[in-house]
Amino acid sequence: MTNEELIRYREHLSKFNELEQQQRDLYLRKLANGELQGPPTGYPSIDKPWLKNYSEEQINAEMFEGNLFSYLKKCISDGNFQDKIAINYYGKKISYDDLINKKIIETAKSLSALGLKSGDKISLCLPTIPETIYLFFAANMLGIIVNLIDPRINDLRIEECLGDDTKALFTIDAYNEKIAPIAKKKNIINSFNIEACESLPLHLKMLYRLKKGKKKFDGLKSWSDFKKISSKVDTVAEYYEKDVAAAIVYTSGTTGVPKGAMLSNENIISVSFQQKYVLPDMKAGDSFLYIMPPFIAYGLVCGMCATLTTGLELIVIPKFEKEKFTELILKHRPNIIMGVPAFYEELINKKEAQNADLSFVKYMIAGGDKMNVESEKLINPFLLSHGMNNKIIKGYGMTEVSSGVFITHDDTTNILGSTGQPMIKNNVMVVDTSTGTELQYDNPGEIYIKSSSIMLGYVNNDIEEKKVKIYDQFGECWVKSGDLGYVDSEGNVTISGRLKRMIVRPDGHNVFPTPIEEVIMSHPAVVKCVVIGTKSNDSINGLIPTACIVLREQYKEIQDVIEKQLIELSLKKLPPRDVALRYEFFDEIKLTPMGKVDFKFLEESINGFQYKIKR
Repeated sequence: MTNEELIRYREHLSKFNELEQQQRDLYLRKLANGELQGPPTGYPSIDKPWLKNYSEEQINAEMFEGNLFSYLKKCISDGNFQDKIAINYYGKKISYDDLINKKIIETAKSLSALGLKSGDKISLCLPTIPETIYLFFAANMLGIIVNLIDPRINDLRIEECLGDDTKALFTIDAYNEKIAPIAKKKNIINSFNIEACESLPLHLKMLYRLKKGKKKFDGLKSWSDFKKISSKVDTVAEYYEKDVAAAIVYTSGTTGVPKGAMLSNENIISVSFQQKYVLPDMKAGDSFLYIMPPFIAYGLVCGMCATLTTGLELIVIPKFEKEKFTELILKHRPNIIMGVPAFYEELINKKEAQNADLSFVKYMIAGGDKMNVESEKLINPFLLSHGMNNKIIKGYGMTEVSSGVFITHDDTTNILGSTGQPMIKNNVMVVDTSTGTELQYDNPGEIYIKSSSIMLGYVNNDIEEKKVKIYDQFGECWVKSGDLGYVDSEGNVTISGRLKRMIVRPDGHNVFPTPIEEVIMSHPAVVKCVVIGTKSNDSINGLIPTACIVLREQYKEIQDVIEKQLIELSLKKLPPRDVALRYEFFDEIKLTPMGKVDFKFLEESINGFQYKIKR
């Protein structure tokens, strides 16, 4: 197919209505399955070979239209899991029936008593606690926008995220000293403090208050004060408006200026709806270790909304520490676990896990960051040898597409190095970064995503929005991922690197970190490797590809020997200009609070801005 033919074909497809597109997807499914014969075009966005993994019923399924609260109620009713446990907070359990009819409804009454209405904005500077869930769904019921802010970020960033239109603010006692003055400065009259112990069993609540005390902060009212005003309102009415903001989540906040992505009910329901179909063994009543925070799309949408609408029991962990990941798994024995790749790397290296029986786990899901192939080679045999039936499930998503869009939903699609296939209603296109033309199977370029989960836009940031959310010549909306990769003829998406991580050497040659990292990680002495660009001593232009390495304990005394071996290994497996030119050794690779590699910290530490690295 020539480029001109491709353009004409895509123009024809762009005119399809939803029913016609659905019928075409069923036709493509039969082509992919071999039920029909026909010439594929060679373009993944048109052929959609992944559809063979979905049933006709799944392709024909219509997404719910309404707000998230109504969708949650419908899922509970349809699935008949009213009596199942929705929230398990340190042993205190809340059923789905109580979650809806007591916790959420009463919280909605209090919000209404404050005079809040549809289109207003409340801000939650909260970690994962039950009150976060109550507030989110109660606000959603009333059509109130929920602005989710990481309480750990600095004062200036919190102020920026609050904006000038926050009508009510909810914070947690651990951050009151920082947030109370901000609330006063911003003149947010309806500001409330929630104690972390609020929903604990009585004996744990008493111990918490005995240890922490109960300190009042000027300008902050108590959660008890908030709950009391619910008695002023007899009933609350549900509100829904299509394609308006339901939540604001931020793409960054620990470094740089955060961008607030506005997600609609439709966006979040799209991911929640599709997630049910890609993990067939995830059933109502299964327990879920809820550790990803609600102020990131991954934690809010996949972690909270999708799991509750499936009927899972959320084991709520308000303060998660990577070092305690294994301990939490062995203590709570969850059926479903969701985290970033670094957590699973931690698990397989923990002494306590070596003889553990993990047969109670149905799925371990890794998203939020790319999983290194060498890590995957170690993790999968570990899981299978410890009683699990599934390899690690890999997913891919972005804040701008409301979290997950690709997933390896079973072992047939769980290809080593792949990040999975598009979920049912999603599409993928690979674009040549030089020419902007669409590429065929197995050709690397930038990954573009089409989905009903694409954000409405960024808050007050049209310039950045237009760089990410684009419209093709046929008026169809795509998100530029910024990630490089390719799609094979089966529909598997492989991410090979990130455009922003490309390193331009002083001689102008472009180097991509991922191949270097995978070669270095294949050495038995290496636990972790991250390649970054660092300043050159000889040139003001360009950066030096630098390998930041963590060695296994028994090899640290022969670091110089290992470095020589790594140089030889890299030159053997990679082109001479595509290797690391500098090697630095760390005791550990620092992660951001989200569990991702802290690239900025690494760059600044090596460039001498923060501290002398460990050699």
